[in-house]
Amino acid sequence: MSCDWPVDETCLPALPEETSDDPAYDVAVLALESAKATAVEVLWALSGRQYGACPTTVRPCPEQYPLHMRRSMSISSYEIFSWRDYGWAISGCGCGSRCTQSGPGMVHLPGPVSEISAVIVDGVELDDSQYAVEGDMLYRIGDSSSWPSQDMSRPATEAGTWKVEYLRGLEPPAGVGKLVGLLATEFYNACTGGKCRLPRTVTEVSRQGVSHRIFDPNQIYAAGKTGIPEIDIWLSAVNPYHLLAAPQVL
Repeated sequence: MSCDWPVDETCLPALPEETSDDPAYDVAVLALESAKATAVEVLWALSGRQYGACPTTVRPCPEQYPLHMRRSMSISSYEIFSWRDYGWAISGCGCGSRCTQSGPGMVHLPGPVSEISAVIVDGVELDDSQYAVEGDMLYRIGDSSSWPSQDMSRPATEAGTWKVEYLRGLEPPAGVGKLVGLLATEFYNACTGGKCRLPRTVTEVSRQGVSHRIFDPNQIYAAGKTGIPEIDIWLSAVNPYHLLAAPQVL
């Protein structure tokens, strides 16, 4: 996942002192970067995959697109081609019978739209004064009041094509960067042999005649938790029903 999540650097462990002849620093940096990426991935998944602004590219198709190369759509005057791992995938855009906003100078983007990165027409990036976004709708403004047609037989950098690059998704709640830092620290400690708070497979230990029972980590994981109280309280608040992904209305 390449979605943006904040990471509070003050919650991360201290790295070894950087020296020119000691590779330990470089190894520790790689381990910490991997731990941060893993922490983001885990919290993104356990929170229901509802947060994070992900880079998205779409190629809107107005009705002027050749009829033999497009689907008939009844809910909108546009179709959207979104880039996925396997190529360009087609889907309708718009909001069905609940709204009637449509026209040559507007296009619905699969949302939620967090920020427009670029609008590229005929291989040339438009100045941000030539378009505006309201909610999930992109408007063409200025001298050209309508969006052009789309030639899907050509790459998106050539004449006769256009695409929109933007960040799609909800921004993580304020303060979640500290939780990412806490979890990243645990992954880093587990990798480097430090003291780690992540639950293990041991359920009961005896030390100096005293038995200590530990919760079965499989039960913690099955509940969509990490076993770290500070993090699990937040997960219970934002994803109380342990959803795997945010619900969608079809």
